[in-house]
Amino acid sequence: MNDSNRPKDFLTQALPVLVIAAVPLAAFLAFSIQPIMGKRLLPIYGGTSGTWLGCMVYFQLALLLGYSWAAWLVRKTPSFQMTATMVLALLAVISFHLPSDEIAEAAGIGRVVWRLALATLPAMMLLFSASPLLHGWMRRQGEEVPYYLYSISNAGSLLALLLYPFFIETSLGLSDQTTYWHVLLVVVALALAGAGYIFRQLSAKAPAPAAEPPENLSVGTVLLWLWLSALTCVGMLGATYHLTAEIGSSPLAWVGPFGLYLFSFMVTFSSHWRRWMTMTAIVFLALAMTWFMVAKGFTAVTVNGTTAWCLLALTAMGSLLGNALLHSVRPAQRFERYYLVLAAGGVIGGLLSSVVIPYVFNRPIEFELASVALLATGIVWLTGRREPSVVIIIGVVLVIPVLGVGMHQAYRESVDNGSMRHTRDLYGHIMVKTDSRSVVLSSDTTTHGSQLTATPEARRRPTLYFTESSGAGKVMEHLHATQPAMSVGVIGLGAGTLAAYARNGDTYDFFDIDPKAIRVAQENFTFIVDARSTGARVNLLQRDGRKALDESKANYDVLVIDAFTGDGVPSHLLTREAMAIYMRRLSARNGLLLVHVSSRYSRFYPVVEATARSLNLSAVGVHTEIKHDIVEPGKERDWDPTTTDYIIISKPEQTKDIVAWFPDKEDGDRVTHLVSTITSPLVDRDLIWTDDRNAAIDVLELGRFLSN
Repeated sequence: MNDSNRPKDFLTQALPVLVIAAVPLAAFLAFSIQPIMGKRLLPIYGGTSGTWLGCMVYFQLALLLGYSWAAWLVRKTPSFQMTATMVLALLAVISFHLPSDEIAEAAGIGRVVWRLALATLPAMMLLFSASPLLHGWMRRQGEEVPYYLYSISNAGSLLALLLYPFFIETSLGLSDQTTYWHVLLVVVALALAGAGYIFRQLSAKAPAPAAEPPENLSVGTVLLWLWLSALTCVGMLGATYHLTAEIGSSPLAWVGPFGLYLFSFMVTFSSHWRRWMTMTAIVFLALAMTWFMVAKGFTAVTVNGTTAWCLLALTAMGSLLGNALLHSVRPAQRFERYYLVLAAGGVIGGLLSSVVIPYVFNRPIEFELASVALLATGIVWLTGRREPSVVIIIGVVLVIPVLGVGMHQAYRESVDNGSMRHTRDLYGHIMVKTDSRSVVLSSDTTTHGSQLTATPEARRRPTLYFTESSGAGKVMEHLHATQPAMSVGVIGLGAGTLAAYARNGDTYDFFDIDPKAIRVAQENFTFIVDARSTGARVNLLQRDGRKALDESKANYDVLVIDAFTGDGVPSHLLTREAMAIYMRRLSARNGLLLVHVSSRYSRFYPVVEATARSLNLSAVGVHTEIKHDIVEPGKERDWDPTTTDYIIISKPEQTKDIVAWFPDKEDGDRVTHLVSTITSPLVDRDLIWTDDRNAAIDVLELGRFLSN
């Protein structure tokens, strides 16, 4: 071999190595920074719609900008591409930082997007542009469009999705996560710079590639890319919605649907996908759709155990079919436009799911409809008949049975439970059921409040999680005996049931970020009106409770945390920093902090107890079970009761008195209390939640959720 050819051979071999290393690492970083930034902003702005939507809009726009940058850059000269990539890499490394602890009056979408852009935009553009740009560099070296790199890129994203909730979030605080992320960003920047240098050197020594005839892309083809990309995204987000309604919004809730979505890209773009596999996906999608409609459909059936596996199966089949069809219509040359359209479809799907669909459908049925649309698209592809009339007929034939089954289920649900009113917005879906005896408020499958309406006396009684023998009821009963006038703060309004304890001279402040929750509590329940009629002052504040209390000067006798997202509590309300804020508002009156933690799948006591003791506080867990039979007349208690769990946080010297409030049994054996306290002086440091380190897996019993 001629010695002059050895450097060229080395560079030729080195370029694919750098590309295959940089692509998955860039995807890993692009995905893992999103939960890091979301968790960083929650304590700053609270859990408002501006925070959540701002994060979503920013990262989707950053993806589109990154792909647009790559689509523009890949058409430039090799020297210009290398220089531009090196400049962007340098800006990315220098400019990246976490947003500061700026206190803002409101978390508007524009403000969140602006702050995230200042902190990460060059980095996100570099990471998102890496895969399509490196596609172009490999293509320039004479290789066919390397669509397998898209598979590798999604493998990096999937790895981040799996590692974050199970390892990164549990082992590292945000500051450490950011440090490691920044180091890996430098590695990606160096890899891209090295690949760019090699690309320029090889391009300078190689003859210019022969001009290829331009590839014609019809409008119909581009629209098909957009349709499939948006549809699979809507389906994945619809499945995620059902899971977050059960276990709360956290990175853990995304693992199943988003993981299957990313895995489908890995499989279909790996160059091993075949036509018979697409046909099989169509069959199994139809079976999974039937299974899901029978198991849940449009009803409020709990998504756990068998139903959860059914949902995941439907997500997997829909994602595999949608992305297999996308792979089958990929272009031979214009890959940069192809990826740009896929990114645009993802943005459209995300915005539809988060901003548009909640106001179009008053209940969450988009997952089922997206699955039907994917099935119809697959059958059109299978038949090869793409005339508009055929497409319409196939769509109607598939949609009618699903809508028919779903509407029948919804009708039966209403007939069996009285009239049903559904309301939905950016914060989710709630239902108000009304019959001759009661009004019940629930969000999907979690009940948040109820009121008995048969008599005026019944209407004023606390119900459900707040009955007289519950943890909250017993605390209010004992404080009423010693406090002639009380000040009570409640994070999470629900039906406003706690206002049933309000007396003349009491002040109750309810904090809730959801405007429809405030509207429903006033329009459908009378707890607030009845409390005000007794002379109590009841304030309804549309604010994130933690931020509002941090900025408040009020002092309270009791603070109650009852802010459920699905079956979980937002983590930023339970961290050490949040608890310190609450205790500042309670210290002047020696007040008590009550955390309502009744949950089907989560155990909050170990985490809340460890976090409380890190502040030299005491945590008493109270599990209450109440039988429904009523004691003798004149002593009626606990109308409409349920099993409840509360954690009462106080100064250590108050613990003995609090424990005495909860005897093992009351009213014979009608009421039983199980009280939990920790006597060991040791604190499990791994369970202390802070703004820097908190993880959903610390409390969620995932095995029980999937097998219940």
